[in-house]
Amino acid sequence: MAQVLKDEIRQCILDSALEEFFIHGYVRTTIRDIAGRAGIPAGLIYSYYKNKEALFDEVLRPVCFDWKRVMKHGGSPDYQDYKYLSQMEENCIRTLFRHRRELIIMMDKSTKTKYEDEKERLVSEIEHHLNSHKDMLKNHDPVFVHIVANNFVDALLQIAYHYESEEWAMELLNKISKMYLQGIGF
Repeated sequence: MAQVLKDEIRQCILDSALEEFFIHGYVRTTIRDIAGRAGIPAGLIYSYYKNKEALFDEVLRPVCFDWKRVMKHGGSPDYQDYKYLSQMEENCIRTLFRHRRELIIMMDKSTKTKYEDEKERLVSEIEHHLNSHKDMLKNHDPVFVHIVANNFVDALLQIAYHYESEEWAMELLNKISKMYLQGIGF
């Protein structure tokens, strides 16, 4: 007789995995830890997920973005109404803040997974986006642009770590964007 998979159990596993990965990171989290937090036998997790990696993928799904697409379709630095993020960029960032623990796991706690270089990929895409507008920059310096992109991603993560509210986070990020973009000549 086939076992009936239940949405409530699946959600309990996901919630427990999110908490364990957030506290311990991918490497130090075990299926047994997740099962213990969920209050289920470890073997039951394998009825829902092939392995720890598949469960990790599912936990991070809300924050898996094609950064290149977001940057490419994010618009040009023709900003209006003092906003320094395009609508697509803003929607992406709002999603990241709604799923801030997943974002933190992906960027800071994903050693030995396919996500371990995700932070560097995001920095690279922001850097590429800024460099694509180098004709608008005064005294363009690629190293300076790299530093700005890296600092922007670090700022995004610090906002996620110290999150108060979506409104607060977006206001703070807009101030940071304004500071960086006006500072480099946009």
